[in-house]
Amino acid sequence: MVEGVLDWVRETLTLRPCSSGELLYDHMASQSDQCLPIIYQPFDVENRGHWADRGSLFDYLRSTEGGRVLDFGPGDGWPSLILAPYVREVIGVEGSRRRVAVCQENAARLGIDNGRFEYVEPGAPLPFAEGEFDSITAASSVEQTPDPFATLAEFYRVLRPGGRLRMSYEALSRYAGEPKQGAWLLDLAEGGEQPGTAGSSLAGCRLMISDNDIEGERVVHYGLDLDLTLAQAEALLVPEGGELSFEALDVDALEGLRPHMLDAVTCTLTHPSGRTLVRWLEEIGFDPVLPSYSGAWYAWRLYDVLGPERRPRDLQALDAYLSPIIEAFVRFAAPIEMDPMITAVK
Repeated sequence: MVEGVLDWVRETLTLRPCSSGELLYDHMASQSDQCLPIIYQPFDVENRGHWADRGSLFDYLRSTEGGRVLDFGPGDGWPSLILAPYVREVIGVEGSRRRVAVCQENAARLGIDNGRFEYVEPGAPLPFAEGEFDSITAASSVEQTPDPFATLAEFYRVLRPGGRLRMSYEALSRYAGEPKQGAWLLDLAEGGEQPGTAGSSLAGCRLMISDNDIEGERVVHYGLDLDLTLAQAEALLVPEGGELSFEALDVDALEGLRPHMLDAVTCTLTHPSGRTLVRWLEEIGFDPVLPSYSGAWYAWRLYDVLGPERRPRDLQALDAYLSPIIEAFVRFAAPIEMDPMITAVK
C-alpha cells in the first residue's frame, strides 16, 4: 500500500531534517550532467537545446538591468557564467558548498574574472547591504529554500530602487496526472565526504522517496542512506527487468534494508505556482510584477520554424538574430495558468 510505505518511513525511522543542498546537490559532480553549452560543451548552432540556452541568456539580459547582478542558486554556474561577459559583475550565492566549488572551478577554467561565488546557508539572510544589486536572476532555485517568501523579501531588500528580478521556477502543476509519489537511488559516492552529515560519508547510495502535494504546492523528500553500492541496492529493490519506482516498494523491502541503513533525512520544500509567486511579490512591494513568456521557449520553437536553410550558421550570427527578438518577446504578458517566467521591479 502507498500509505504503508510512507507511514513506515515516518513512524519507524528517526528522520533528521536537512536542506536541499545536503539532500541532493552536495552529491552531484555536475548538476547539469555537464550538458551546458559554453560552460561544458562547445556551442553547436545545430543543437536545438543550445538555441534554448542562448534564448535564456538574452531573456535574463533583456529582462533585467545588467550592472551588478546577484544570481541565486547557480548550480554549475548557470546563468552566472554566461551572463558575466555582458554585465559589470555577477555574484552567485549557493546553499550547497559542493556547487560553490564547482562554480568556482568552472569560472577559473573559462577565465571569468568578474564573477564570484559564495556559500549562504539555506534560509539565512543574504550577506549583502540594502540596494546593493542592479539585477537578480533566479533559475528554478527559490523553491529549494526553506522559506521562498522570505527569500523573495531578501531579493527586494538587496535590489536598488528600479532594480529588476527575473526568475523561473518549478511549479508542481507540471506533474499533474503523474504519480504523486516517486522513488529513485542517488549515488552518494559521487559527492564524496560531506561535512555535518551523520554517517553519510560511509554510505554508498541514498534511497530517495518523494511525496508530492500538488494542490498544497509542497513536496516532502525522504532520503535513506545505505551502506550499499548503487548496484547492490538496485539488486535488492528493482524487479528483474524493471525499474525502481515507488509502486515497487513495500514495507517488507524496507525492513530488509534496515541492517544497511546509516542515516535517514527529510526535507520539505514549497513549490509555489506562478499565481502564488505573483501574489507574494506584490505583497512584498514589487511593482510592477509581469508574468511573461520565456526566451528559451521561443528560441526552442524558432529553431524548428526556421529550418536548416534559414538558421544562422554561427554563434555570432545567432546572437545578433536572437537578441532583439527576445528583448521584445519577454515583454509580452503570458497567462498565469502557464506558470510563466516572472519579472518583478522594485
